[in-house]
Amino acid sequence: MALRKYESFFIVDPDLPEDAYQSVSQKFRGVVESGGGTVLTYAPWGKKKLAYPVKKKSYGYYVLMEFASGPDLIAELERTMRIDERVLKFITVKLDDEFDPEKERDRQRPVPMPPADDEDETAPRFAVSDEEEEEEEEEEGEDED
Repeated sequence: MALRKYESFFIVDPDLPEDAYQSVSQKFRGVVESGGGTVLTYAPWGKKKLAYPVKKKSYGYYVLMEFASGPDLIAELERTMRIDERVLKFITVKLDDEFDPEKERDRQRPVPMPPADDEDETAPRFAVSDEEEEEEEEEEGEDED
């Protein structure tokens, strides 16, 4: 069976104790691994304000999980998320039709960072190095001539 690459984004109840977040993490990782998949990244984004109230909550604990699995595992993972009362919302998206573990090992990807909040100032998601800025300035100078 060919593996595909997926990304699952879910929001957990923010009022849970810290050990409950760990049990949610272990539960969903276990579903993926027991179904023959592999968790590539698991990035908790922390507590963020929701755009609109969900189940009478205005905040949620955001988590992004990237994994590789067969297509039949998605139904089981989403069924598990739907049943778990600690999960407020979730979505799973197919990133790639074919997953090659060798290519994934060679490729260095940073853990996805959460978007910046209006209240919190965080570093930009994609920082530009000094060398890239200098190259852009040189190109702009050449265009003016």
